[in-house]
Formats: sequence, C-alpha cells, structure tokens
Amino acid sequence: MKNLLWLFLAIGSFAVINEGCGGSASPESVKAETVEPSALKISKIVAVGRVEPERRIAALSVDVAGIVQRIEKQAGDAVKKGEPILELQNDLERARVRLSQTKVATQVEEIRMIQASLKSAMLKAENLKQKYERVKNLAASGAETQQKLDDAKTDYDAAAVDVKRLEASLASAQKRLNEFSADAKISSVEAERRIVKAPLDGKVLSMDLSLGESVQSGDKVADFAPTGDVTALAEVDELFASRVKLGQKAFVRTQGGSDTLAVGEVMFVAPYLKKKSLFSDDSANLEDRRVREVRIRLLNAEKLLLNSRVECVILIND
Repeated sequence: MKNLLWLFLAIGSFAVINEGCGGSASPESVKAETVEPSALKISKIVAVGRVEPERRIAALSVDVAGIVQRIEKQAGDAVKKGEPILELQNDLERARVRLSQTKVATQVEEIRMIQASLKSAMLKAENLKQKYERVKNLAASGAETQQKLDDAKTDYDAAAVDVKRLEASLASAQKRLNEFSADAKISSVEAERRIVKAPLDGKVLSMDLSLGESVQSGDKVADFAPTGDVTALAEVDELFASRVKLGQKAFVRTQGGSDTLAVGEVMFVAPYLKKKSLFSDDSANLEDRRVREVRIRLLNAEKLLLNSRVECVILIND
C-alpha cells in the first residue's frame, strides 16, 4: 500500500512539475519499487503560496478594555513607527498623569529650597566652626574668657545640628520625589496603553472598529503590514522538500494560470517539516502529508495584493 502511494505521488508530481520541459512520464515507465523522490529528473517545483510582507501581516490589538474615542488611521493609510492609530477614552488616566506631574514639579521646587537652605546652613556652620577654633586658641593662651569659648561652641553646635536637620529633610524630600516620579511614570504608562500605535513603519490594511465601540482587552483593532520586501510564503510537499535550496530562482503566477506576476528567489527554507497550515481548508489535502515552509523574496511585486493565493514555481538547478 505504501509503495502504491509513492507511485501515485511520484507519477502525479512528475507529470505536473516537469511541465514545459519536453519530458513525459507514463505509468509503464515508472516502477514503484525503484523510484525514489531524489531520482526524479525535475526542473521546477510548483507549490501553492500566499503573498505577504517579509515580516508578515500583524493583527494589532488593545491592551485594555474601553470605548473607542478617536480613530487616527483608516485602511490604506501609511504610518510611521510609534504613530497613533486608535485611541480609547483616557480622560481619567490623563488626569492622573497631570496630577502626578504637578506633584513632581512641586516636590522638585521644595528640594531646591531645601538645598538652598542647606547650603546657607553649611556656610554658617563653617564660619562658626572657625570662630570657635579662634576663641579656643585665645582661651588657651588666657586672651579670651571661658564664657566666650562656651558661647562660641554653643553657636557652632547649633549650626551643625541645623545642617544635619536639613540634610535629613533633603533626603526625605528626595524620597518623596522618587515616589511621585514613579507614580507619574505608572500613570503615563496606563494612559499610553489606551493608545494603539504602529509597531513599525508600514500600512494599515484594515480598521475593524468604529467610534464609540466598546472593546475588551486583547480585541483585534486592525491588520497591519510592516514596510519591507513583498514575499510569497509557500509550502512544498515533503516529497520534494529536500530539492529546495536558498538562492534558487522562482516566480509566481495565478493559480491555474501561466502569466508571471513577479519573479524572485528563495530567501528562507524551514529546517523541518510541519503539518500543512496555509491552506488547510482544502479538503483535497492529505492529512498525513508534511510540508516544508519556503519564503520567496519577490521583485517588483508592489502591485500584488497581500494575502492573495498564488502558485510559486521554484526552478531546480541541481
């Protein structure tokens, strides 16, 4: 049974894939017990593919639940990285941002005042220290009274205490500033989460929401195509997977057609076989077959419709 399946696939693939090469194969000329995939003399491999950006089409979604307040971009609009596409209601979040920023500004001003007072207190303490040292030296030689010495020391000690008090006040104010800054950052992040921005330069392919619409976290907003090369993502049947190599020339055409839509070369060959996934809706696909994912970089393909299904013809040069 297994040999019959190989015979069926070998004959069908050879007949289709070797089209236009002047060769033909009949069931009588192919022996199931001797034919191996690597022995097939083929000049091209045909695989069904899909046109898409090199970095693939991305589905943009919202991080939080809310009501659509503003739609900045519509389907077909080009966008730059970080440019707003859609905004949810964020009045409360913006108010929190403003409050946090006000607290930060007020705290910064308080720190400046404490710093100025500390600088003045440190200068005063230094002067009183020098005065105390002079009186101390004079008292030691009998040129100054003990009372003068005691008064000088008292003044200096008081100034030193004032410096320590202001230093502690400055440290406390700086701690509060750090807390206010953290709150401001959190408030800003919460507000920014309500804005969907372009992750890269590219184009909005679809806009799925309207003004006033309610959305939940994770809901899709739009389809987005990053700027870059246009490619065709194809799945090559495992029977011919080993024949595909990087750099091989290729072209794409409409399914069942003969006109070349764009030319290019193989830029990526998957390192493993996987289940069919691109066109799993095709009931004719054999569920037990595996495929190798291949990506073809296309030239002059700007007019091709993204997500359109095409035939990818890969030229075999070995």
